[in-house]
Amino acid sequence: MQYIILDLEWNQPINYQNRTYQLYGDRLTFELIQIGAVRITENLEIADSISIPIQPTCYTVIHPRVRSMTHLGYEELAGCPHFHEAMEQFVSWCGDDYVLLTWGCDDVSVLQQNLDFFDIHPPLPTLYDIQPLFVREFHLDNRMGLKSALELMELEEDENRFFHDALNDAWYTANIFVRLPSPEAVLEFPQTPKPLIPQASHARKGDLFPSVADALESTQATSPLCPVCARETTLDGPYIPQTNDKFIGLSKCKKHGILLIRIRFDRKADGMFSMVVRGARASRSNIAYIHTKQFQLSERQHAGRDINPDKLMDDARGGDSPMGDDA
Repeated sequence: MQYIILDLEWNQPINYQNRTYQLYGDRLTFELIQIGAVRITENLEIADSISIPIQPTCYTVIHPRVRSMTHLGYEELAGCPHFHEAMEQFVSWCGDDYVLLTWGCDDVSVLQQNLDFFDIHPPLPTLYDIQPLFVREFHLDNRMGLKSALELMELEEDENRFFHDALNDAWYTANIFVRLPSPEAVLEFPQTPKPLIPQASHARKGDLFPSVADALESTQATSPLCPVCARETTLDGPYIPQTNDKFIGLSKCKKHGILLIRIRFDRKADGMFSMVVRGARASRSNIAYIHTKQFQLSERQHAGRDINPDKLMDDARGGDSPMGDDA
């Protein structure tokens, strides 16, 4: 039996209001743009590798953040195989008598969603997660990212292999895997794909609140759902008024890190308020911006110049922003 380390890279919508996302977002949250894999023999030797770039067919504009991380843009992906052909190529390369391994649990869910969306059902074996085995072997409290795991094992980065390339990440994962004390124990950690929820409203339809202040104290706002795993997250500091009817903040998911939370309010004819809560993974600039604004808000409160969220709605004038520009 051989082990095949699989890593995937995917594109995401430029924004969640455009026509493309409205068409596909409930069925395709992320679209795969690269498959990378490394083959490991029974003797735990790295034997072969493959990298398959994929030309997207739905989210054809590569998100700037994705381009920055993966070095893949329209020019690099134009003319590459589409997903169906890429999967045929990958399955053929895998051969027979193998198991699939990944670092973490996100890849299997994104892969399954793409397979379902494009109606492709290759005979793939069960996928297993190396991360929980790594956590157990090193007696860690939480999962660890790939780069941190390399540092823990005192494995040096290859200057020619940047992270967030599917083949490079699979190669790094393979080098970690073969050095684990009992790598065969990975078979104790089979993965089950989880449904991916679109990065859209997590407020239940029909929820209305007597005031903005009440809405901001509700469970939907104080424990917003992670857009990846749909679990409740922990709010990190207060929400910041961005415009009169919009607020932003940060929340922490145990599995997927810091999230950017956006809230928008709408006053109904009867004076009640509806609330839409959206979450996405936060960038470093998002985090720095909001922490700065939270500090400024704290200073205002200490000076007795608190901001009343309901008064902001009363004073709504379109693009008025009491706390600066968009994060």
